[in-house]
Amino acid sequence: MSQLRFEQLKRYFHISPPLSNLPRRRWFDKLEPLSSSLQNRFKHYCTPATEVAVDEMMVRFVGRSVHTVRMPNKPIPEGFKVLALCEHGYTFSFIYTSRVDQFSTLQHDLPNLEDEYHLSLSPTSRAVFFLATQLPYQQYSFLLFCDNYFSNIPLFQALRNRQIAACGTVRPNSAEYPRILKLNKQRTILPWGTVSGVIPTNREVLAIIWQDKSLVRLLTTAYDMRPNAENYTTRTRRRPRRPRNRNAYRDMIDEVWGELPVRELALPTATVDYNMHMGGVDIADQHRSYYSTQLRVLRTCMPLFFWLLDTTVINAFLIARQQMEKQQTRTSCWQTHLRFRERLAWDLVEEGFRQLNPTRIQELQLVSPPNIPSPNGRHCPGVTPKGNNSLSRAKGYVTKYSSLPPMRKDPVTHKLTRNPTKQKSQLQYCFLCRFLSKNPIQTQSSNPNSSESHSGHPSTASLSSLSHLPTQHLPAQHCSSQPPITQPPLAQPTSAPTPARPTPKIRRTVFVCCYCEISGFQVPLCKDNCFKLFHTMD
Repeated sequence: MSQLRFEQLKRYFHISPPLSNLPRRRWFDKLEPLSSSLQNRFKHYCTPATEVAVDEMMVRFVGRSVHTVRMPNKPIPEGFKVLALCEHGYTFSFIYTSRVDQFSTLQHDLPNLEDEYHLSLSPTSRAVFFLATQLPYQQYSFLLFCDNYFSNIPLFQALRNRQIAACGTVRPNSAEYPRILKLNKQRTILPWGTVSGVIPTNREVLAIIWQDKSLVRLLTTAYDMRPNAENYTTRTRRRPRRPRNRNAYRDMIDEVWGELPVRELALPTATVDYNMHMGGVDIADQHRSYYSTQLRVLRTCMPLFFWLLDTTVINAFLIARQQMEKQQTRTSCWQTHLRFRERLAWDLVEEGFRQLNPTRIQELQLVSPPNIPSPNGRHCPGVTPKGNNSLSRAKGYVTKYSSLPPMRKDPVTHKLTRNPTKQKSQLQYCFLCRFLSKNPIQTQSSNPNSSESHSGHPSTASLSSLSHLPTQHLPAQHCSSQPPITQPPLAQPTSAPTPARPTPKIRRTVFVCCYCEISGFQVPLCKDNCFKLFHTMD
């Protein structure tokens, strides 16, 4: 496909037709019906585990739009913000947010909680409640984790009324937070491990403070903080860095850790589980950042389309990997994210080609193999870096663990021929030269007393073979008067050390052995002594 053809396809690509006769639509309706269909498929094909997390995702877009959000402390500082409910990387449900409309589209999708439970939720809390109610909580139990941006007591009470447990950090200025727990972190320093909790009036939510290196505030409807063994978990903690200007913190750290760099401490189970399961949305962002399909575009709907495409591929990969683990199969195309994308691309190409011309695919024999190797060692299709691909590594790399091919000893005719695929300007390095440079032991055993370096190529004779020769005796007429005299061994120098052997020279060549192969490629060898030495050395 030419560049012009690709740009035309991207320019005229639309998901939904324009509806000019209808009243004002939602700002993301250009993604419909694809967005709603994918979200329904995400809910249909996978039931998440008990621990799920709600957090925000950023879709990069720096164009002109009133719906983008700027968050300087995020890895993606500017773009569209999406609230997502994930379970260890799998995106189960999501909501598009806007700087202008916020969550006005959810007003008709949620029940009136104020009349039902006398709860007044903010727009952000209503969005979290909407995502949580998308779970099949009537059949399964779920525990929702969220950070201090979303956590408040009315939201957790509404989730508890729906039989959904929740846990998360909280800000002291959140709605209905107990006044007694509003301690100043800078002024109030409690002994390490101090735990205190309060249940607000007419609520079934536990508000907790726990003194770690700093004061930690939590809200939970699933954990108990009484001093029992089942409410605490032992973990190995590193000694935190002591602050320079806070004497009270330094004294607390010295009292707990002393001079030890690490120590096993009993931590509240609520904090341990929060740190373990709160990163479900971050794992999805991590998978998406590896092989993103984002392109530079001007239309505001296209970044969200690319985000939907990446999310769909990631969810499919996680489902496929889980199924393969259940079946205890070791198919390589499901083990890594890259292999899965390569196999998916080949299957889509084959399916599209079959729909366009069913007979042509049989003529070209376009059948994707079961295990498709990476064509170039990278995720960019069509780009083959020279010297850094799987074929070059297979036929060119020689290490100290490399071994000579056993076929060099086969009783066949070995001839040195010119490589027909290589020109004089495309010379290859001699395999034996590289092997001897990486294996000095082999080099010394071939000719330990040779005064020549490898630039002159050592001869095939080896002094180690003299040990296998029979002992040389004197003639028989001298045996009656004297015992047999054997040849004395070679004297070893004791005064001066043996000089270091110079680094062998690695030569280029256009000649190969017509029979010997390494990884399916003929072995390149020098025309001088390397060809003979390659087939005779042990």
